[in-house]
Amino acid sequence: MEQILGFGPSRLERDLAIGLALKGAGAVASFALSFLVAHALGAGGVGIFQIALTTAALASLAAAMGLDTVLVRTVSVAWREGDLAAAKGAIRRSVRFVAGLGVVIAIVVALASVPATRSIMHRPELLPSLLILSIAVPMLAIIRVVSAAIRGTGRVFLSQSLDGVAYTGIAALLLGVAFASGLALASYAPAAVYAGSTFAVAVAGMVGLRSIVRESPVAPAALPLRSGGRIVSVVLMAQSVDWLALVALGAVHGAAEAGIFRVAVQYCLLFAIINNAFAQMAGPHLATLYAKGDRRAMIAAARKTGLLGALVGIPLLGAILLAPSWLLGLFGGDFRTGATALVIMAIAQFTNVAAGPMGMVLLMTHREHLVQRIEIVATGGAIALLVLTIGHLGLVGAALTVAFAVVVRNVASIAAVWHQFIRRSDDGGAPSADG
Repeated sequence: MEQILGFGPSRLERDLAIGLALKGAGAVASFALSFLVAHALGAGGVGIFQIALTTAALASLAAAMGLDTVLVRTVSVAWREGDLAAAKGAIRRSVRFVAGLGVVIAIVVALASVPATRSIMHRPELLPSLLILSIAVPMLAIIRVVSAAIRGTGRVFLSQSLDGVAYTGIAALLLGVAFASGLALASYAPAAVYAGSTFAVAVAGMVGLRSIVRESPVAPAALPLRSGGRIVSVVLMAQSVDWLALVALGAVHGAAEAGIFRVAVQYCLLFAIINNAFAQMAGPHLATLYAKGDRRAMIAAARKTGLLGALVGIPLLGAILLAPSWLLGLFGGDFRTGATALVIMAIAQFTNVAAGPMGMVLLMTHREHLVQRIEIVATGGAIALLVLTIGHLGLVGAALTVAFAVVVRNVASIAAVWHQFIRRSDDGGAPSADG
């Protein structure tokens, strides 16, 4: 395959392979967890757990403040230049800030859960799971930042082992043991197991990171909250589309409908896993090439990443297009009603993979402002579409909302990269760091 694609083995390809393998393992663990919840508690149980989990995950992104992405580009460049003091200073200050902010946001989530579930959504059964998973908010934020810092040092396997596969795998294993033992599970049991797993992995990640940087000196480091704020606003807007669609379905059509939608989303997250794994692994390489001034090689790396992602994603797309009802039916007969929604989102997510990590190119080249503007348009349009369709179209309306955001985001990102690095290069221009 390497000869067909026109390149030989390199560190980038090895990192992509490691990242994809571990993200794939995380996907298996995630499916196993949803499968167990579905068969133990039904579609409603999946809906309750997933609404609480996606809420905690969204809150953890806010707690991370985009510093995970900033750390990747900061640490990767400093580490490769031998400036270990600067790398350690940035890591230490970022981790401390995120841990403190995570605790504050967790308290806010817990306090807001009562009126949100009882007075706004009128779904009091969601409250225990939301309260329990609010504990996971700082843990998930710490894991994100620690994983990013470790990835910046070049330890890809350890980094990706922490972010997703570890705590999801532990939760699935514990829940599987309980299910096999014949224990009657309460609706909040998956949330309790998941929260405990994130705590264990956060502690393990901190210990691992400390062992890596222990012998390094420490230099004072600024906290790049402006860049981080722009990045986190983009991430929150992007993730809020899926979250709003899920919560809206739960509020309007019930927890079971939300559970069916979330399982369909999980299948499509396999494409997102390919895209995210490749983008995360390519990020340090893109940042390093940009720092060296080799923009042509940077664009080539991004294109190569998209091509590899498309090759990996084609079999998955084919399976979903051929047998969407059968795939959803593995979780129970009620889940088959999400087949049309699954197909819509799968097509959109495949285009996301094939486009390559264009958003990551913009982030690694300090163009957060462009990514932010793109996301405002994509998210704003998606929310408007959700309002118009969720009441009448239900699952299909939610799927169209997610697909719309994905397509708009990718088309605009491709256009921005072309304008910043290809058209200006052809014209002999040299765009500044601010574009």
